[in-house]
Amino acid sequence: MNIITLEHQDARINIEEIDAVSRRIRVEMKNSAMFSPRKQWVTRYPVSLIEAVLQHRGPAYLCDEIARDEDPSYTASDIMASVFGYVSKSAMDGKRLLDFGCGSGASTMIMARALPKCQIYGVELEPKPLALARLRAAHYRCDNLTLLQSPSPDALPPEIQQVDYILLSAVYEHLLPVERPRLLRQMWELLAPGGVLFINQTPDDRFPLETHTTSLPFINYLPDSLAGAFARTCSKRSLKNASWELMLRKGIRGASPGEIMGILSSFSSGSPQLLQPQAPGLKQQSDIWYHSARERLSQRYHGAKRLMVLSLIDAMIVSRLPVAPYLSLAIQKQA
Repeated sequence: MNIITLEHQDARINIEEIDAVSRRIRVEMKNSAMFSPRKQWVTRYPVSLIEAVLQHRGPAYLCDEIARDEDPSYTASDIMASVFGYVSKSAMDGKRLLDFGCGSGASTMIMARALPKCQIYGVELEPKPLALARLRAAHYRCDNLTLLQSPSPDALPPEIQQVDYILLSAVYEHLLPVERPRLLRQMWELLAPGGVLFINQTPDDRFPLETHTTSLPFINYLPDSLAGAFARTCSKRSLKNASWELMLRKGIRGASPGEIMGILSSFSSGSPQLLQPQAPGLKQQSDIWYHSARERLSQRYHGAKRLMVLSLIDAMIVSRLPVAPYLSLAIQKQA
């Protein structure tokens, strides 16, 4: 058995060679109190790519970051439901898709593999995650993928021409209020008539519990000054000294369909139409998050906790709640 050990100031990482293509990663945190969502994972990444992820994300999130790309019940589950719940894969053949705010490339790699006949552009502002995304693309040999750096948080690279689909996955909430209309205007103008804008994994600010940034109830309903004070005082997410702008950048203010549709409706080119899911078992946009979360959490939890979590989600599904913790929107640009 061949085991490679990587030393980090916060952990020891053991990589066990299972066969020619598979490796088991085990992370031993030196501080047991340091949170780590996953401490082991079986991957097909080469050691050099594992090291690159470690350098970018650190040991606590090493396995989680790799699983975001490889685990079909994780990011892929939400992406597949949020996109293909509205549009079939075959309809996207020969088309162009923009994945804006692609980060280190997990969602982009998933889309590139799922849509080999679709030309995909991944755009990211920060150079470090973009560098990791490029290493991932080289690993998968994605010849239908182009990765580009965005010139600013609310601007698109000039190389991108008209596209048929645009994906904002866990991105919109990180845009400041003044950036949102500026960026959406550029995207809407770039989107071909009949094209679709997907916005998913953005917190729904109508939901009573803000799970993304603070884990606090009812903060979505408070004015900014009170919300900031509530977060600094009561959140356990290291926000004690955070400015309101930093909280906004972290995603404390999600969005609602009304906000997004209102912005898009103010543009002169093409009226927006909010689509309803077409996949079996999905009747409204909130169904997408609940069904995806059920699949994801059923893999993560076990025993009594798993039963409790799944029972709660099932109750939400049966109740037909029109809102979920996160949005899964598809908006078509009418000709």
